[in-house]
Amino acid sequence: MNQDWLFGGMAAVVLVLAVVAARLWWQVGRQQRRIRALQAQQAQKEMERIDYIYTSLNLIARAVLDDQCPVTEGCIRMAVLLDNLSLDCDTRQRFSPVFEIYHATRHIPTHSRWNALERKQQRRFEQEMRSLELRSGAAVQELMQFVRDNPFGQRLGNTLN
Repeated sequence: MNQDWLFGGMAAVVLVLAVVAARLWWQVGRQQRRIRALQAQQAQKEMERIDYIYTSLNLIARAVLDDQCPVTEGCIRMAVLLDNLSLDCDTRQRFSPVFEIYHATRHIPTHSRWNALERKQQRRFEQEMRSLELRSGAAVQELMQFVRDNPFGQRLGNTLN
């Protein structure tokens, strides 16, 4: 009789452990499904962010080519967007005229700080921008035509390489 109690107790312990293990297994599976869903959601958001950047880059190129946007402004906007992408060395080199103009104009105030400048100071900065555009304008125009003809997001791998 003592053995019956012993075997019954052991069976109860095994049953409880099996239930606990099954419950833990189910919870791990549920948590893994949640993690996969969250990763898929994050990947979708990242794809949407990159698509937005690609669309913006393509629009900027067309705006510069159509004289709807000054070359300097287009380069500044494009450089900021390109900095949000992981570019390989070849692509970074291809866009070097954009980055050169961006870095050469970083000291120029924008928005409300521009409006707060005296007109004489604004003219000096405008002259500086015109000089940059004269020096690098042809290379930028060529690059913008390349982007127009080979839009971001339209090629295999979504790059301009």
